[in-house]
Amino acid sequence: MVEFAGTYSATLDEKGRIVLPAPFKKELGDLAGESLVIEKSLHKECLDIHPEKFWRKRVDDFKSTLDLFDPDDDNLLQYFYQNFVKVTMAPNGRINIPDSYLQYAHLEKGAEFIGMGESIRLIAESKSTETGMSKADFLAKLREKRQKKD
Repeated sequence: MVEFAGTYSATLDEKGRIVLPAPFKKELGDLAGESLVIEKSLHKECLDIHPEKFWRKRVDDFKSTLDLFDPDDDNLLQYFYQNFVKVTMAPNGRINIPDSYLQYAHLEKGAEFIGMGESIRLIAESKSTETGMSKADFLAKLREKRQKKD
């Protein structure tokens, strides 16, 4: 099972290419030869990178909730598909990110990869500390979630 964790600094080149950190590339294992999906995050101005295997399940789950003959659901589907792109990773781990995605995430030079379980977050270095949550808030939310579970 793939489990991306940790934070790694990286640099984008002038063509919008970035190299996936070695630990993440190693974690991909056999999936490294498959497409990756780059999604504009719905919650932050950053990018989420998914191995296609895991993304496919997300697409299927989403589409199973839609009525394709309903105009609102058609709009949802259009927005969903406009929000991601499939890319391939070079053997050395380099990924070419489309310009519109770089602009969305304010990625220019420095960036950070953050492991998010089955996905990887790519965030501009200048925004990487903007989690919107302090350590105290994290602990309070964690306690709250654990209490709901019990």
